[in-house]
Amino acid sequence: MKKYISVLFAAVFFFLTLTIAAIPCYASYLDETGNLSRLVTSNYKDAFAVIDVSGDDIKISGVYKDDLPTAIEVVGVDESHNSMHVESDGRFAAEITAKPFEDGYYDIMIHFSSRLLFRYTLKYRGGWSVPDNGIAKANENKLQNIVTAVPIAAAYYLSVEADRDEIEETMSELQRIVDEVCGDETDDYLKAKALILWIGENIYYDHDAADTSVTMDTVAVHNVLERRRTTCAGFANTFSALLEIAGIRSVNLKGAAVAGDIDYPELPTGTENHEFSAFWYEEEERWVYCDACWTSNGRYRGGEYTAEITNGTKYFDVTAEAFALNHRIDKAEERFYTQALAAVDGEISETEAPENTKAQESDNQSSAEAQDSAESSVTTSPVITETVAGYTDVNKAVTPFIIILGLTGVMVIGAGVILAVNKRKK
Repeated sequence: MKKYISVLFAAVFFFLTLTIAAIPCYASYLDETGNLSRLVTSNYKDAFAVIDVSGDDIKISGVYKDDLPTAIEVVGVDESHNSMHVESDGRFAAEITAKPFEDGYYDIMIHFSSRLLFRYTLKYRGGWSVPDNGIAKANENKLQNIVTAVPIAAAYYLSVEADRDEIEETMSELQRIVDEVCGDETDDYLKAKALILWIGENIYYDHDAADTSVTMDTVAVHNVLERRRTTCAGFANTFSALLEIAGIRSVNLKGAAVAGDIDYPELPTGTENHEFSAFWYEEEERWVYCDACWTSNGRYRGGEYTAEITNGTKYFDVTAEAFALNHRIDKAEERFYTQALAAVDGEISETEAPENTKAQESDNQSSAEAQDSAESSVTTSPVITETVAGYTDVNKAVTPFIIILGLTGVMVIGAGVILAVNKRKK
């Protein structure tokens, strides 16, 4: 009997060891779905960086033609080696060797001659890696399930009260901007770049509104163009309207961004707090991620406009992996600004979504419902519309953990029964 008890206790010890070992694995699963050894920050050939990581070494190379990089640092880490070489044409290469005192997330920052900063998140856990929290894939899935807004909804994004005269005036001004900025350019990619550059140079972020209350008055395109200030939804509305007039398909993206109370670890489940854009580049058959709000560093605060650092290509054509480090998409919505007047005039149905082969669902709203929907876009919401693997898909991680724990429990109970029977026999 003692022999069997010994074997049983050995088995119990084995399963307990597996259970303990499973705990960090379970935690790791909830942290991320994987890690990357390379990050390409942008698809734009004149402004991008390639970050390669291995062990304690970080290598960065790339090109920034219009704004030369001046320094690169890993924030909060003592660097044992840091060197950088920059060519006059904007090409650069840098090497950093750094080992933090503890594992965690750290920001690598690229400084530029204009005083602009680019910030990217890296993870250190026995060595450097680019974290992958599954958001890149989730974002791409959202762009496969675009919501088509009814034409009347665009009227409220253009004018607070869907006023016909204001809409007509706004569309005329948008057309003037497109004609002036794009000129004879025929390539959609270059037209979009020129338009986001115009926004970065001409529209200021309205801190006064952001610090008090953001309403449709803040983000309606008519007011954005008249006042030259707005918050994120107004930047996205204006950029999308300009793109549509230029003949480029675009979508407004509602979701969350690393800002305020949301850091990288909270991004998959953080409160909805941001709106940005993507446009369809037909020539390469792909969606191009953009954030017109984050491309402008012009500030409006205390009733004063301050022109600070402007770089319209900072968040133009960001790669899916780099975008996922600080942007989460909850909803992709296509709005039809150019049909707003026709909807107001009753020439087309307010609730009939335009035909679009790529759009897969539509919001059939009345005029009042469209206004309510537009107004709701300027408020934050804690609702998360898609779970992100690695954070919220707990079942896959819990199942093996429960099985191991359950088997351990069975073994412990069995050992107890054998001991009780043996004692009774004695």
